[in-house]
Amino acid sequence: MISIIGAGPSGAYLGSLLGERAQIFEEHKIIGKPVQCTGILTHSIKDLIEVKDDFVVNKIKRIKLVSPNNKEYEFKLKESEFIVDRHKFDSFLADKAIDNGARIFTNHKLIDYEIKEKIKLKFKDKEIETDVLAGADGPNSLVARKSGLLENRKYKIGHQYTVKGEYDPEIFTVYFNGVKSYFSWVVPENKKIARIGIVGDSDIPNLFNEFLKKANINKKDFVECQSGVIPVYDHNSKFSSGNVHIIGDAAGHVKATTLGGIVYGMRAAEVLAKVLTKGGNYEKEFKRKYGKSLKLHSKTNELLSKFDAKDFDEFISLLKKVNLGEFNRDNPISGLPLFLKPGLMFFLMKKYLS
Repeated sequence: MISIIGAGPSGAYLGSLLGERAQIFEEHKIIGKPVQCTGILTHSIKDLIEVKDDFVVNKIKRIKLVSPNNKEYEFKLKESEFIVDRHKFDSFLADKAIDNGARIFTNHKLIDYEIKEKIKLKFKDKEIETDVLAGADGPNSLVARKSGLLENRKYKIGHQYTVKGEYDPEIFTVYFNGVKSYFSWVVPENKKIARIGIVGDSDIPNLFNEFLKKANINKKDFVECQSGVIPVYDHNSKFSSGNVHIIGDAAGHVKATTLGGIVYGMRAAEVLAKVLTKGGNYEKEFKRKYGKSLKLHSKTNELLSKFDAKDFDEFISLLKKVNLGEFNRDNPISGLPLFLKPGLMFFLMKKYLS
């Protein structure tokens, strides 16, 4: 038997792939709640599942970048991206797992586990033995901590609100704050509601208030708040220890540039399911397929973290000159030729070497 801790997208998708061999334990009573995610899915999600109107609340067609001094650059996405209702999306994946034969137990928080001949899982009022343990239990994963797979993990702090206002439903706006590794966003659900937030390392409240002023957002229009930590991908990290494996946020399967991880977490579930079925090395296989892309996101984020307010102004001015055209956020390597244009390349190399 394969036991999965966490019924979020990675865990539920893994359960659907494993079917009757899987049992999923979710600590909350309701799958998909509380929400701690902006809920943006790139078009690559269509390679994994059928996208249903039931859980899609909006489709994004363009992205606008705004510098600290309000220089703007807007580009069109090659494929529309989906804004999802996380409760409905997670529930869809959980139902798919059940349909395929997996069992789901809600209100089951893992307290501890120990490894002897088998793996013994300890919950509040029961103990269960399992052959394989898969941790899909989020950025502070107990499975990862207990198995020694969480060492030296770094995190960002995310702070988000749902807010009322007037929005263009086709545009996802990113605000660069001019502070190392910080950015803010406005992601519309429709013309009247958006998800706004900020991510960074510290001093989030003050920077968030500055962002609200810049984006002309009033706190009286806030509807709902979500906050949490977001893991930073490390190519040298380990994802397995014997018969214990971690996927998704538990393994840091998150793009360093956008801090989005749903698609990569589900990709990890596919790799792990294949390894548990046919054999192989899960960690090596995941890094072979997706490590290069995630490393490029990390290198890009390292470069952006060197930018100050003036650099972001110059960067956006140069982007306007080269014109990204229709950009594919799922395949950053495809965009490299654009960044090799002389003016932009010189600017980026100067910052990289600084």
